[in-house]
Amino acid sequence: MGGRIKDLQHRMRTIGRIRLGTYEGRPKASEFFIPTSEFEHFIRQLADIYGGDVEQWKPQGDGGMQWRLMNPDLKSLDAIIPPLRDPLDQAYEKWSRGGKQARCDGETVANLGRPCVCKAQWGPRFWENAPPQQACKLHTRLNIWIPEIQDIGTWLLETKGANAGKELPGFVDMIQAMFGTKVAVPISLWLVPGTAREKGKLKLYTKVEAAIRGMTSMQAAARIMAAAPEHAELGAGASEDRLAIESGKPEQTDYIGAIRVAQTRETVTHLWRQAKADRDTWMTSGAKIEAEAAKRAKEIDRLAEAWKDVVTAWEGGNMDALHAEFADFSRGRRIEEATADELVAFLKRIQPAEPDEAQADKQAPPVQAPAGRSTEDIVVPPDDDVVDADVVDDPQVAKERLPRLNIMIGERGIASHTGKGSTAANKAAKAEWLTETVKRPVESTADLTESEADTVMARLKSMPITNPGKPKQATAEQPQQQDPAERRTHMLHLFGQLGITGDDMLRDISIIAGTTVTMAAPPTPEQINDAIDVLESATGDPDAYDTIIGQIQEARAQQATN
Repeated sequence: MGGRIKDLQHRMRTIGRIRLGTYEGRPKASEFFIPTSEFEHFIRQLADIYGGDVEQWKPQGDGGMQWRLMNPDLKSLDAIIPPLRDPLDQAYEKWSRGGKQARCDGETVANLGRPCVCKAQWGPRFWENAPPQQACKLHTRLNIWIPEIQDIGTWLLETKGANAGKELPGFVDMIQAMFGTKVAVPISLWLVPGTAREKGKLKLYTKVEAAIRGMTSMQAAARIMAAAPEHAELGAGASEDRLAIESGKPEQTDYIGAIRVAQTRETVTHLWRQAKADRDTWMTSGAKIEAEAAKRAKEIDRLAEAWKDVVTAWEGGNMDALHAEFADFSRGRRIEEATADELVAFLKRIQPAEPDEAQADKQAPPVQAPAGRSTEDIVVPPDDDVVDADVVDDPQVAKERLPRLNIMIGERGIASHTGKGSTAANKAAKAEWLTETVKRPVESTADLTESEADTVMARLKSMPITNPGKPKQATAEQPQQQDPAERRTHMLHLFGQLGITGDDMLRDISIIAGTTVTMAAPPTPEQINDAIDVLESATGDPDAYDTIIGQIQEARAQQATN
């Protein structure tokens, strides 16, 4: 065999994905598998086997046109687990428009050795405590072959559901215990609908199920028993700290040295207990070990608190950028080597200063921005999949949005009748326009859902202002009368939360305004208000923001062709 680069992780070519959801104004779970690929011939091969319609399709976010197979009967799929060291990848991930913000294994952030970002901010049950769309999400990705495809490239099946997140890793571990990592194993996949009750509400979900093809339970048990001696290492795992300690003889263990580099309180406690059980060591060094353990436990507590503050202050920036920023601050040191005092000092550097009221009109505070996309081994952009209990409700539109929506409707001349009978005429015109826009009967803006309000807002942004007189009559509480510097600062903050700065921000403002905005020709107060409307409609969710921007562009394109 020829040479290999040893510091690069080798992987198989990915030729397509098996999606579990669609996007129809908002994410929607699918009751059948949806294969997608950049390569049309692979999708047509699947259509010849399973039937269905082949469609050209544009994924959410960046990227070009792809192809997909839509077949409501495709609820089961034959597949093969390829001979890989680990065909399954799983992590909690936080994404923004700027890329992957963080990736952790449930305990520590990848490559940093610090507690998980979302756990540090919102606690162990971060998915319940975090604001909407801001918590890290569980991503489980399984690489498979599809036997009928004339190529050995892998297809990536991804789910964000809790049930599959618990069951698929156990299924893959069982297969590897039976067959090792050098055998291709035939399996079957199903989509199974289910219900669950959460906080008194009935939730619908779709779960991925998997099973080995052509093998009974008795045959599987016999295979596991035969393979057990060879794969004993696949049993319940232990921490690296514990393995390092238990691999040596007790009398050879440097307990004080191990305690000084321990990363968790649990490891310190384990070392302390093991030292006490080692009578010879405890008789000679027990007092020193006790003191070192107490000192390290206190330092770990301070580190955890300082790390939580750093992560909170770094909101909107990704972990690669944080790592680089600390290296610059500490002259090349890695952040996982930092002491609590160093993290506290670093926090003062990155924590945004309170704006000086006297300078508010002159200058907006800087917004932290990510330095670029993550370079993790598996880089999969966030998509429109909604699966396995990841159900999205569509609540009624917030009352706070109604005044702005009605003002914009008036600005665009949709409800601009005057004189006798104008109230009824405007009401009818508004209802007709809203009904046409959201594709269902609507009497007023108060009848809209949040996603429908986003659709209405996007269409309004694409229309020219024909009646600018009405907004001037707004009350002092409305955005038009607020301080321009404060509005600009607010806009920059909202863009910063999405990781959008510089030319990307000017580009998006230009899309929203329908005219080119540059540094030399900055946005007007009205254009800033329009941008804020879109940003606030997205509620900090990059996918929702991309959708609204896409709707504005599509509406303008349709308007240009009419």
